[in-house]
Amino acid sequence: MSEVLFDKRDGGAFVIFNRPQARNALNPEMMHATRNFLDSIRDDPDVRYVVLRGAGGNFSAGGDLAAYADTLSLPDAHRRAFFEARVGGNGACFLSLDALAIPVISLLQGAAAGAGLSFLLASDFVLATGDAMLVFAQTRVGLPFDLGLTHYLPRVVGAKKARQLAFTGARLDADQARALGIIDEIHSAEALEDALKTLVRSFSATAPAAAGRTKSLINSSASFGLADQMHREVLTIGQCVTEPDFREGVEAFLAKRRAVFKGRGS
Repeated sequence: MSEVLFDKRDGGAFVIFNRPQARNALNPEMMHATRNFLDSIRDDPDVRYVVLRGAGGNFSAGGDLAAYADTLSLPDAHRRAFFEARVGGNGACFLSLDALAIPVISLLQGAAAGAGLSFLLASDFVLATGDAMLVFAQTRVGLPFDLGLTHYLPRVVGAKKARQLAFTGARLDADQARALGIIDEIHSAEALEDALKTLVRSFSATAPAAAGRTKSLINSSASFGLADQMHREVLTIGQCVTEPDFREGVEAFLAKRRAVFKGRGS
């Protein structure tokens, strides 16, 4: 069976990391397949959200340390080249994830470490079970945070706390991760699917294109000063007001009815 499972249904795209015997540790083949799938849905009008999860009771243990051990016999220069190529290639998956203008939801059960943390921090929503455990393990094995974690983590928890997590190789339970804003909701395992359905239903209250463009503006806002960012907002408004969802939103408001947005397929 494939080490990553992909599906499109109910208006969503689903990614399941499927190496339960290795706690869903991620290898380059899995990352490449995930990137290709994310690229394939980026402009698909029938896909309005993405769900990431792991099989077998864990989200993802991150990198495959067993494969790392095989490099210890290599000369330093060869080992360096191996890791730079491997991590650089894996990073492309997160560029594809970041490019999505639709909600990204992670369903977190069990352990998340390494690259698994990057997927969580890159998500717009994280719904977790009470047994969730986040392990900032890279520095425990002589590695820095990678795969965008130094980008996402300080934006969620603050730079000071991000440094503390690195220096201590911290382990966070579900409540601790929620207090830091990494996890948004905690549910029982039995209630997790219903929580996902409730969240997805809430998306219907907003125009998908407008919300997606807002996500893109927020994601890139650190690269622009206030004047430039407001100019980008103006140009984005110009796009939105030419589309059917704007007309529907205004007319629904005036008629005191619920708007029915069509989104990217309108």
